[in-house]
Amino acid sequence: MQPGHRFLSSIFAILTIIFAGIVLALALGWVIPQEYLQSVLSISDNRWIIGVVSGLVILLALYMIVVASRGTGQHRELMIQDTSLGRVDISVPALEDLIRRASRQVREIREIRPVLQYEKDGVVVVLHLNVSPDANIPVITQEVQEAVKNYLEEKAGIRVLQVQVLVASVSFESRARVE
Repeated sequence: MQPGHRFLSSIFAILTIIFAGIVLALALGWVIPQEYLQSVLSISDNRWIIGVVSGLVILLALYMIVVASRGTGQHRELMIQDTSLGRVDISVPALEDLIRRASRQVREIREIRPVLQYEKDGVVVVLHLNVSPDANIPVITQEVQEAVKNYLEEKAGIRVLQVQVLVASVSFESRARVE
């Protein structure tokens, strides 16, 4: 979720908590909020302010519904090509499988967890790696960056803008490699 959406979600959550708390207090028989609300609403200017704030909260709620209905983009598909016969897309799991296959070219990598970020010009690949303790980290990270970029561009036909690498752990366990 983008920072702006997170901020608006937080504001909306706080306003919802306040409203729910007031309604709960009224439902439990606490009359002070009701008396205060009646005294505030008896002044014409206050009614306008409350009306404007309520309208903004409604707009914020509608915006949050639209953002939520768009989804997170985790299961998005990426268009490979658009021909006269139709459009060709590739799914995120398929791209992740291709990334894992490309990373097998580098022996010192024990485990890889790819994360894809979509940009308008292509895709940014973020790799979370678990590497062998004997690995030369600068060398293998450069190798995996080049292997993943070249493999995705060659096999999937998508433009790879960046391949970012995070070495998440150094594993002392050996895993069986399938070659």
